[in-house]
Amino acid sequence: MASEDAEQLPLLHLKLAFLALEPPACILALARKAGGGSVTPHIQNFILESCIGTNVGQIQDYTYVKIILKKVIAEAELSSDIVIDGLYEEFARCMSSKANNSSLNMSGKICKEISFLSPTYNNVSSNQVSLVARLSCSTNMLEGDTGCSLWPSSLFLSEFILSFPKLFSKKRCFELGSGVGLVGVCLNYVGASKVILTDGDASTLINMKANMEMNNLYAEDSELVKESKNKVECKYLSWEEASESDLWDCRTDLVMPA
Repeated sequence: MASEDAEQLPLLHLKLAFLALEPPACILALARKAGGGSVTPHIQNFILESCIGTNVGQIQDYTYVKIILKKVIAEAELSSDIVIDGLYEEFARCMSSKANNSSLNMSGKICKEISFLSPTYNNVSSNQVSLVARLSCSTNMLEGDTGCSLWPSSLFLSEFILSFPKLFSKKRCFELGSGVGLVGVCLNYVGASKVILTDGDASTLINMKANMEMNNLYAEDSELVKESKNKVECKYLSWEEASESDLWDCRTDLVMPA
């Protein structure tokens, strides 16, 4: 059983990296690792069926899928004697698909699924993936849309929260500059009594609220937020204009700037 888990783990990493829309170079490196140094027909089938297949969710960024397929096909042609027909067929479908002109791509947003492995994934009875957060993120960070981008600091803080849940459980938590809201999803998961996410940019706040709704964590009506078990609230807060009373009214136990 341990050897089977060891064989499946590289495939799991490959699948989760694809869902998180990691860079193509990362996908290829994981594909080679899972295939023992090359993108074998087995790995090609896995990418086609388990990564691109509809059973893993709705990957709506066809441009990303097209790039991955092109890279995988080129790599497979170099490293393997066999390239499965399904890769060519799926690549042709992406090239001709109307989804290339979808409003999601035109708006500069992509939907990522950020997965966190359970610290006890070697335990046969445990789930390998403890949490999956679905987030709408910007593709235009270099053009000023920084608030809707997924920053490394947010990932590190989220990992810390999930690694030490007792520090945050039953606490009222307040985050400055919450961006896409990943930290809020993790705080809710570990049982924080209340989560308040803030940002000083209006468009970022709209995207953050949409992300909370996507993860079933946000209610527009403040009274519903108070009564809900999913205690996540999104608020506008400009750092430059915030007063001491603004923070005092939140009555938080922990303040976190990611």
